[in-house]
Amino acid sequence: MESFLKLPIRNKNYGKILHITDTHLFADDDGTLLGVNSNASFLAVINEVERSNKKFDLIVATGDFVQDGSKKAYARFAEQIIKLDTPCVWLAGNHDNYEYMQDVFANYHFADNKVALLGDNWLIILLNSQVVGQAYGFLPESELEFLHNILTEHPYRDALVFLHHHPVDSGCHWLDHHILKNSDQFEEIIQKHSNVKGIGWGHIHQKQDYVWHNCKAFSTPSTCFQFKPECYNFQLSSDDAPGWREITVNIDGSIESDVYRLKNNQFLPDISQNGY
Repeated sequence: MESFLKLPIRNKNYGKILHITDTHLFADDDGTLLGVNSNASFLAVINEVERSNKKFDLIVATGDFVQDGSKKAYARFAEQIIKLDTPCVWLAGNHDNYEYMQDVFANYHFADNKVALLGDNWLIILLNSQVVGQAYGFLPESELEFLHNILTEHPYRDALVFLHHHPVDSGCHWLDHHILKNSDQFEEIIQKHSNVKGIGWGHIHQKQDYVWHNCKAFSTPSTCFQFKPECYNFQLSSDDAPGWREITVNIDGSIESDVYRLKNNQFLPDISQNGY
């Protein structure tokens, strides 16, 4: 039986979630990806969140934690996140080693739960869309059945679902080759369950916001480089800084969210690159 992470909320009327994604960290302090020191940009994001003095009830991290495949890089992620003194749940992205994640994150008491009961009203569900060795995503029948069953068992809880891969077109032709390949099956389940109020993902290194089947659906920027929106071929953005998303889930079932970015951005990518 699936074990649930039960979390209280600080305010009786709403819960606060910090969404972090696509950190692409290295074991080496000086590791860079597409011209960006992703360790330094991630640290800058965490420091900015700390300086804001905002209090969160949950951190959701949606994959592509490391770039070099090392356990040390996963530990680097965890050592920064624990500074925020907030429960953290996580899922794998296409760049991740799931076994390494489990091993390392267990040492930092990061919950290996796919469901969090947030307060008395909200259900946070994490889905694994990783296909080992591929950039695209796919939800196996076991994940789809799991999602359907959890939503059926908790019809009176509003639900916010997270995965790594984007289930709707990004507007970037090249990125949409790496979409959730069976998004139609995922969509069928979302349509059947009116208690799904939101869907969040990473992977596309962009801020996007939609209304999709009466749900708020959104992507969150990477903590390192960003992909340029609405491009046919691979392009990096020289305008968009590393970022994160802050989500408020209200007792009435509504969701509010805002993306925040580093100010005075020093983490500019090498826009001459045509892939990675």
